[in-house]
Amino acid sequence: MRMCSTAKIPIASLIAAAVTVMGQASSPQTGAHDGVARVISGLVAALNSKSESVMTQFVNSNLVSNAPVEQRVKRWMGLAENGAPFKIVRELEWSNDQSTSILVDRLGNRIALISHFEAQPRVKLLGIQLAPAYTREGLAPELANWTNLANLSAKIAKKSQAPAMGIAMIRRGVPSEVATGVTKVGGKIHVLPGQVWSIGSIGKPLCATVIGRLIELGRLRWNETLKEALPSVAMNSDCAQITLEQLMHHRGGIRPDLGFKEAEVRAIVGEAKSPSQIRANYGRDILKQKPVVPPGSQFIYSNAGYAVLSLVAEKAYGKSYEQILKDLVFKPLGLDHSFTGTDKLPTARPSGHTDDGYKLTPQDATGPMEFMFAGAGGGIYMSVGDLARFGQAHLIGLNGKDGFMKAATVLRLHSGEAEGQRLPRKYACGWGIETLPNMEPFHGHNGSNGTMRAELAIFPSAGLVVAAAVNRGGEAEPSPAMEAVLAIGARYAPRSK
Repeated sequence: MRMCSTAKIPIASLIAAAVTVMGQASSPQTGAHDGVARVISGLVAALNSKSESVMTQFVNSNLVSNAPVEQRVKRWMGLAENGAPFKIVRELEWSNDQSTSILVDRLGNRIALISHFEAQPRVKLLGIQLAPAYTREGLAPELANWTNLANLSAKIAKKSQAPAMGIAMIRRGVPSEVATGVTKVGGKIHVLPGQVWSIGSIGKPLCATVIGRLIELGRLRWNETLKEALPSVAMNSDCAQITLEQLMHHRGGIRPDLGFKEAEVRAIVGEAKSPSQIRANYGRDILKQKPVVPPGSQFIYSNAGYAVLSLVAEKAYGKSYEQILKDLVFKPLGLDHSFTGTDKLPTARPSGHTDDGYKLTPQDATGPMEFMFAGAGGGIYMSVGDLARFGQAHLIGLNGKDGFMKAATVLRLHSGEAEGQRLPRKYACGWGIETLPNMEPFHGHNGSNGTMRAELAIFPSAGLVVAAAVNRGGEAEPSPAMEAVLAIGARYAPRSK
């Protein structure tokens, strides 16, 4: 999650949220490839125009009408505003009713565009889905022959021009942690193991864990509705029927809220002073609005949905979300290098950096948005070692053993649903489940506050947990932290033949 005060939405978040409504496809006839190429080229041209009228004309002429035109145009204009101009650099595959193209955006980031078609009576687009290009192209060759974690960290930091990187791994119960680089670009102070990094949206599996623990304590239920959980909050009648499990799966229909203008944040905060008051204001703003799609009908990645879950936790436990996180997760797991937005952070830590495509600028994200989005990952800092230990607690449950939580609770939190038709990726309760060609499926989440990027991945069969972070923003895919996950997973968790 990017904690930004402008309307700019990161490409990584758009990828997470880009699920389209698609109908039943019919198989293309021989010779349809030219029609498909024409439609994809037209789509890219419409995106590059950044014109709502051009996009509307394209949608009316080239799409099967299975979703409102306004909905399509609004979604794709968001993609255009943040990534265009795009260039098609590679056609990866062509099958009966699907084509995959690799696009490069204006900053050089690679994105897989998966297009679905109906070919009769003429080729028309059913919908598109976006995925990080690495899910189709694989690991960068220069990262295949690493010798140890320190070597891998140095390779990735150099390749990505990150001032610093941290990697932690727990393999078959044996932990290791390394740190490479300097705290600030151009500086001379080196980062050390145990120092903290912003984890961004990895706060979502933390929040889902909090909800899971409150369910185990008997204070909440999986199928509890928002009206039951927040009885004193006035809300839209459709929001009232959303269940906690739907919210954790990003299937509540709550608006995404992937970016804000500064004036919008000020309006939400108003006269509120405490983090809980700020969250209460934000929650009322969210819940008075009708869901963007019927609850339970569709995956829509939503920071706002997890913000609501933090309010639910506060109501059920009677303390601030920051204190709940400490009481129910950090303290029981002995995570001594983990902090919330209300804590004084250690002085010795890496600085964040923004990336405008030309240079890195030291900058740390602060402000009320960290409190608004606490449940979605705002203002949370952890060492990569602590992050790996959190993942290890879930690994124990995924392998069927009770521990920090009951195995049944962990397994339900990790029970995924497909994010969209024909996409192998699933999303559970705060955990994405990724299936790649050369390694076993893994459960994880990424995070970004615009100045750092982090990744956590659990490989259940291999008994492997990987956590990584870099102190730079930017939207390149795979992120440097994900490259660490891919390199380690390919070596220690290869897919069984």
